[in-house]
Amino acid sequence: MSTKPHAGWSILLLLGLWAAAAGAAPLSTLAGRMQLFRDGALHGFALAELPDDGREIYAESDFKDLAATGANVVRVSIQLRKCRGCDHYDTPEADIAYVQRVLQRGERYGFRVVLVLLATPWGDQSDYWASDSLKADIVSQWGRLARRLKSYPALQAYDLINEPVVRDAPPPRQAQDHWHDLALAIARELRAADPETPLMIEPAPWGLPSSFQHTQPLGLPGLVYSFHFYEPHAFTHQGLPGEPAAMAYPGQGWDRPRLSQALADARRFAAEHQVPMFVGEFSCVRWAPASSCPRYIADSLTLFQAEGWGWAYHCWRCYEGWDAEIPEELPQGQGKGHLPEHRRPDSPTLLLLKRAMQRNPKASGPPQRRVAATR
Repeated sequence: MSTKPHAGWSILLLLGLWAAAAGAAPLSTLAGRMQLFRDGALHGFALAELPDDGREIYAESDFKDLAATGANVVRVSIQLRKCRGCDHYDTPEADIAYVQRVLQRGERYGFRVVLVLLATPWGDQSDYWASDSLKADIVSQWGRLARRLKSYPALQAYDLINEPVVRDAPPPRQAQDHWHDLALAIARELRAADPETPLMIEPAPWGLPSSFQHTQPLGLPGLVYSFHFYEPHAFTHQGLPGEPAAMAYPGQGWDRPRLSQALADARRFAAEHQVPMFVGEFSCVRWAPASSCPRYIADSLTLFQAEGWGWAYHCWRCYEGWDAEIPEELPQGQGKGHLPEHRRPDSPTLLLLKRAMQRNPKASGPPQRRVAATR
């Protein structure tokens, strides 16, 4: 049996050496985990959700390959499901088992794990806002989840709800107040169950950076704020249902300065409240014309680095449109079973991400503070 350490152990060792060199608290503590967010030291991928049939799409080799990219964080969801008209959610045993396997692989291969709750139906179809019993059950479910999962060493944060959207579109301030009340209840429940793991909050609606203009901080210790970046939506989602038009980047008024403007509310909120920010998702469809997607990803990464924000690219070996390993020239509409044969380690978007992840903590000391000169 070979005694050569694999890439994951190297990442884990570097994170530990980074913490020691920085004089930081251990990664098992709230202070140690928060320091990784404050220093923008986490860069990696979002993972696919567990399908409704409970069959995980990943094999062990997928996580070995993920670690080999240099990624040191993943973001993975736990879905809450219920019957139509029910006033409580089923215990998500299959999703919990999936997340436990991811946490075990995180310890094995050296990446941190952010857990996010996805209460279905989600987004603008969410039906829990008008139900006190469903909201109370979300709070209780989070407490039970934390008590079951808090002992895993790779655990990095709890993301309260993925892309919250208050139903019936009340005025933005009122919608944010609804979300603030639920988020505060969840956060207090999680703090009681697990005082050592950071809590991550996305603004309503949709976790957009612009939604921070109506956000008020929760005022609890150990909070990280997060957003998802897909601006402009017509570009990043072109070719998907409802987004038929072809659009190149840069173009139609969008370039790096315009992307920077789209981040202004998140930047202001982080500076005003002195809180760490994490980009929980960003991506673009690979078939954007004229090699546009790599240029868009490159500009996004430059802006995130300038702010000192960690990030998770959406997503690792999931939908063909977001898969960074599949070349742009491959036509849209590939069957899932044929995707592995098309993946390339030298695809332009993957190379950009791998180069950015080379800035992850090194054994020589803590990561350098970023400056905003490239905005």
